[in-house]
Amino acid sequence: MPIFSLDYTGITIYYIVMENEKVLTEEEELRQVIAENLTYYRKANNLTQVKLAELLSYSDKAVSKWERGDGVPDVYILKKMAEIFHVSINDLISKKKKRPSLPFLKNRLVITLLSVGLAWLSSIVIFSILAIIQVNIQVDFSNFLWLFFIYPIPISFIIALVFAKIWGKRWYRFFIVTGIVFGTGLAIFCTLLIFDVAGSWILWLICAALEVLVVLWYLLKREKKDLE
Repeated sequence: MPIFSLDYTGITIYYIVMENEKVLTEEEELRQVIAENLTYYRKANNLTQVKLAELLSYSDKAVSKWERGDGVPDVYILKKMAEIFHVSINDLISKKKKRPSLPFLKNRLVITLLSVGLAWLSSIVIFSILAIIQVNIQVDFSNFLWLFFIYPIPISFIIALVFAKIWGKRWYRFFIVTGIVFGTGLAIFCTLLIFDVAGSWILWLICAALEVLVVLWYLLKREKKDLE
């Protein structure tokens, strides 16, 4: 009888331990799924942990904890994050074989390119109109018509910067600002060439000085972000 009692107790204890391990595994798996989903959707929406924490009125340490799988946000926070990410709560807590792609992530490059293309189209239309006028009324516009293929360069970078401010990362904006500096310099330099302005090459020194300031500005912002 004692032997049977010991065996029965041992089996019971083993069963309880195995059940607890099963529950623990399921909880850990759920935390990991939520952590992966939060990280994915946060990055997909181009949000830092700090920015997401501000939107949730939480600390970035809490967001970092959730994304490590060390904790799970409550239902209210999950609902709020679902609204921020434009997904359902089920998308945040379910494991998927293939993550749903957000429409604007697919289209943002197309939107940017269409906007830049519109700037070039406008320039080409103006060029074509002036070229037609030149032929019909025999007015010589040839000295500056080619500028309509120069001016769209800085304009394109400015348009790209607007969209990069919404969707792009900081390093991406840095290269676009560099394009604006030297693209604008090129447009002004070419205009000065038409009027045969002496010493127009000095403009490139100004562009170089501005680029140094741009580099220093972005380095300063990076240091400030690291300190935060």
